[in-house]
Amino acid sequence: MRAPIRFSNAPHEAEWFGPVLEPLIYANNVALAASVYPGWRTARVRWDPDEARLIRFLTDRSSPVIFFSWHAYILLIVCAFRDFPDDLRPTGIGHDGFRSRAVQQTVTWFGCPVWAYRRTSPVRPKQQLADFLAGSRRIVGLFPDAGGPEGEMRPGILEVARATNSLLVPMAVTARPVATMRAPQRLCLPLPFSSVSAYWGEPIAGDKATANGCRMALERLEARS
Repeated sequence: MRAPIRFSNAPHEAEWFGPVLEPLIYANNVALAASVYPGWRTARVRWDPDEARLIRFLTDRSSPVIFFSWHAYILLIVCAFRDFPDDLRPTGIGHDGFRSRAVQQTVTWFGCPVWAYRRTSPVRPKQQLADFLAGSRRIVGLFPDAGGPEGEMRPGILEVARATNSLLVPMAVTARPVATMRAPQRLCLPLPFSSVSAYWGEPIAGDKATANGCRMALERLEARS
């Protein structure tokens, strides 16, 4: 079920210490995947609105779709999309730094592909992502508070959505029971036999989206959980 990790083809300068970190990155992903797997495998997932409606929307789309949520929900979202067709699972967006890569292989081992931008490129990250989405029907997942501060919408997601004519879809996920890692940033892990509830909202046209409107859409979904 493993999905690929792809990196932006933007020019960049490789960091000299990169190879030194590879074993640590792999070990972190193995430990995280081992912690998540029992919950991912045994979870009971419920969608609201229902899964069939979301699949119809994703199948009929004519432009890119950007699911957006808070960073804490990454692994719960991977769990929620467990039974979706491969081509309808969102591609997680990250970067080529240690903190992001420490989670990326775990995400791909559970079936969601990952695309990572280059931090040391002269091409800005939002332009790299816009180039990745331009002229496509890709489905991606973005976490606008990744790296902190938690719960704050960064403007880059709106600029990318506007430039690529993408649809923004808010998403919130809860799990009961659930474990929470607090460092380096809050991360929720489904526990074995948990009940996972995934909520998604009405798509927001990229050219009409605002930071306040997107934040309120997430808050409304979280209030339903």
